[in-house]
Amino acid sequence: MWAHPGAAHHPHRVQLCDLGHIALARDLCAAGWTRARRERALSSGAVQRLQRGTFACAHISAPLASAASIGGALTCVSVLREHNAWAGHDHRVHVQLSPRSSAAVPSDVRAHREVARFEGNRWRVSRMQALWQVIRCLDDENALAAMESAIHTGFLAEAQVRRLGVLAPRRLHPTVRHLVVNSGSGNETIVRLRLLAAGYDVEPQGYVPGLGHQDLVVERRVALEIDSHEWHEGQQRATDADRDLVSEGLGRHVLRIRPAHIHQSWPHTLAVIDRAVRDARARR
Repeated sequence: MWAHPGAAHHPHRVQLCDLGHIALARDLCAAGWTRARRERALSSGAVQRLQRGTFACAHISAPLASAASIGGALTCVSVLREHNAWAGHDHRVHVQLSPRSSAAVPSDVRAHREVARFEGNRWRVSRMQALWQVIRCLDDENALAAMESAIHTGFLAEAQVRRLGVLAPRRLHPTVRHLVVNSGSGNETIVRLRLLAAGYDVEPQGYVPGLGHQDLVVERRVALEIDSHEWHEGQQRATDADRDLVSEGLGRHVLRIRPAHIHQSWPHTLAVIDRAVRDARARR
């Protein structure tokens, strides 16, 4: 079983890692820990007390520690975010609690008081449960972005995501019908959905001969590159420039769109895309 790189120098931490990085006092006792041994581990900094009777390795993530400190399991967007999958814009820690839990919930925590539909462990829900929670927690476009990102990042298999799509709330069914398996990012999904709603034909991952794919192609005339970061550097920036040049040579104009253009000034961005498509049609 995996252990923290420094665990070899901290025998207490090794055993707690073997127990899943978080354990109740009774579990430690069953594993042979005495009270004195536990206190030594706490004093050394190898172990932390999350709440009365709950202990954890010092190296666990802050969101996981936050969830366990109120007796819950990390869930929803917080689990997807651990795996670099799209998780929307709510950066609170999402925690699953028993419906009967009376735990006080801090303002930076979003509590989901329910019985898990898919089995996980005490401190972190399963991947199926996390995405199941996400598609009921987020708005439609972010829910589909999370589903497509789950496939893209390998968080879940396509068949698992499609199963969740069938189980999704009825309000989400029209959106789930647009699910594709080749979307490169959550922002690509959101832009594609918005353009489809505006009546455009949109192809994800349009091919440029010899140089790979463009994020979105609108009406076969205008390419959109959805940049995750404000600037690409080095070889990636050079490749982007080469692809843009070849695309222009093929008669496909390129627009580069940053996150701010999507989430802060979308009406203006859509107007620019409208104009680019009209101009491209007029040239043919």
